[in-house]
Order: sequence, then structure tokens, then C-alpha cells
Amino acid sequence: MKVLISFANPKMGAKLFGLTRALFSKSKENLSIVALHVVSVESKSEGFPILEEDEIFQAVREEAAGSEFSFETVGFPSDWIVPGIVEIAKSKEIDLLLLGAARSLFSENLLGGKVGDVLRHLSDLDIAVLADNGLVSPIEPIIYSPGLDSAPLFPFSSGLSTFIEKPIPVLSGVNQSEFGLTQSNQFRPWIPFSLNAAADQTKNLAILDYDTYKSFHSVLLDRKGLSFLILRKGN
Repeated sequence: MKVLISFANPKMGAKLFGLTRALFSKSKENLSIVALHVVSVESKSEGFPILEEDEIFQAVREEAAGSEFSFETVGFPSDWIVPGIVEIAKSKEIDLLLLGAARSLFSENLLGGKVGDVLRHLSDLDIAVLADNGLVSPIEPIIYSPGLDSAPLFPFSSGLSTFIEKPIPVLSGVNQSEFGLTQSNQFRPWIPFSLNAAADQTKNLAILDYDTYKSFHSVLLDRKGLSFLILRKGN
């Protein structure tokens, strides 16, 4: 599994690295992570100072220290952020792109702007977006799965269940057996999906698919202290 994490804020880079390591904790021997920083001259106005490469990657390198898997950093200074991400994603032949969404994006149409452009240009690639709303350890995840279209969330999240050493609760509009998970202890309790149940304040990371985000984003973005990991499967 080759994962490209792309970020502007160095602290986000470390957070994406840690999340990737957790998601793929069951396949560390086959995991390869590429950390990409693409920043434009607009970065100062967006709240991200222009830093030297050592400063950019310091936090993610500290997070990666002692890791058992392949890891590399790529600095890509450019005025063209989206083409830079697309070029590296294609040239590195990655399996998953994990993007970090800044707080300024989180309050608006999260998957619009540059993130939306990346989704369109890499329509064949699996892409996950972390909408960070102050996510801290320990991660307390919950899965939003209104229908069968959410099935890819379960293999995507199984490593996270292993990493946190407990099952992940699921809000679902479909019986567990319809996902072929009848023998799985990684996903429970299995609770009927509702937006009221989605307001569980003990959770700090909601994992959901792209269509679920589009359907409920206006309500979900009001959740204080809740970050979102949004999975968009490639065509």
C-alpha cells in the first residue's frame, strides 16, 4: 500500500502521517508513505508562513522516527498547488491520497476549491480528506454508514480498529449482515443511523464516504470538536 499525504501546515503533516500509520497498522510491512508539501506564494495570506524544507518536514519526520515501513518526503515549491499534487500522485503510482483540509476550508464547502479540483483531476484514485477540527489522541472514531454505498469504509477502517485496540461503533441504515461483517468484532455496536445519534460528543473522528458528506454536510459541520475523515473511492 503506497499512500501520499499532502499538506500545507507542518503540524497537519504529522497528523496525517499518524492517521495513515493507524489506518494501515495491519499491513505495516507493505506500507509506504510519501509526505508531500506543495505551497504557493499565496500561503502567507492563508495563514501558513513560507518555511525552509527542514522546518516543513521536521514534525512529520519526528512522527516517522523508528517506523518499520518505507517513508520519503517531497518538497514541491510551486504557484500551482493542484497540478503539483496531481503530478506527484501520478508519478509515484500511489494507491491512496490523503489530504488535510485547513480550518478555513472546514467552515465552508469543504470539498470545494483546491480540494475539489484534486478530486476531479484524480477521479480514478482513492482519496481521503481529513477535515481537522482539533483532532487529538486518543482517536475515538465512529463510522457513518447510511447505506450499502458505504461498504468501502469497513476495509478502510479495519486497521484503525486494530490500532486503537477496540471496535469502532457504526451508525448504519443497513443490517450488518448485508456488508458481510456478521463475524466481525471490529465494528460494534451497530446502531440505527440518525443525525441525533451522530451528535455523540464522546467521539472525535467521524469516518464517512463522499456521498454521505454531500448529503449531510450542512448539519455535520455544526458538530463542535468533531473531525471528519471522508473517503472518495476512485472510478
